[in-house]
Amino acid sequence: MTKGRAIAALGLLLAATGCIMPDQLAEFQKDVTDVQSSLAAVSKSQAEMEKRLAALESTTGADDTVKRSEIADLKARLDTIVRQTTATADKVDQVNARVDRLSQDVEAARDAARRQAPAPAPAGGSDVDTAALAAGATVAGATRPAAGAPAPGGSAPSPSALYASAYADFSKGNYPLAVSGFEEYAERYPDTELADNAMYWIGECNFSQGSYKAAIDAFDAMLEKYPKSDKAAAANLKKALAFVQMNQIGQGIEQLRFVTSSYPGTDEARIAADRLQALGKP
Repeated sequence: MTKGRAIAALGLLLAATGCIMPDQLAEFQKDVTDVQSSLAAVSKSQAEMEKRLAALESTTGADDTVKRSEIADLKARLDTIVRQTTATADKVDQVNARVDRLSQDVEAARDAARRQAPAPAPAGGSDVDTAALAAGATVAGATRPAAGAPAPGGSAPSPSALYASAYADFSKGNYPLAVSGFEEYAERYPDTELADNAMYWIGECNFSQGSYKAAIDAFDAMLEKYPKSDKAAAANLKKALAFVQMNQIGQGIEQLRFVTSSYPGTDEARIAADRLQALGKP
């Protein structure tokens, strides 16, 4: 996804939910611009260094000690730049993926909220739109009761309200609370269309906290329970990135290749191919 597409998607998302927040949009625009600029700068440095290295190698003789030393130094610096490129590309991927997933999940939560909404009140009654409120909680955020606590009135929280508030916690970086909410959702409502999404976001929460082994375990649990989930490609990709983050490069490369072969034509396959290229394993 390009920077323009990411920002446009976010703008459409906020407009669709009826909860446009210019400060949040501006913050997201800055995040996208920053990581794209950083990636462009690092990529430019890498290209210049590779060109210089190739020129030196083509003119260096067997006894040219100075040039051989310079080549060794350039190779070490190039390795550092490749790692920086990989890390920056991961940030771009995370920003873009977050826009995509946010858009998908807001729409899914709104649909679930509409299905859970009570019949319209008679004329003269309350005009509160409970479905809209539940959907709005996905973006604006709402205080969620502790896991397992009943909703006001003593009843269990509705699927849409529980999912929306857990996602709001994730969006605000309240990862432990988000994990608690998504786990509760997956346990209470395992047969709903968002149950696999909830388990996926548990993995994302762990990944965002740097708990890569826990993230892999969460993605594996989701894939085992919902192998045909529309989140399967994303879960397998994040597993690969988690392996790379843990410096288990061999497993990461194997997993990235699995993504490219299993999900051809998807954004996840494109990202996996880009990452393999950055790792020197196209």
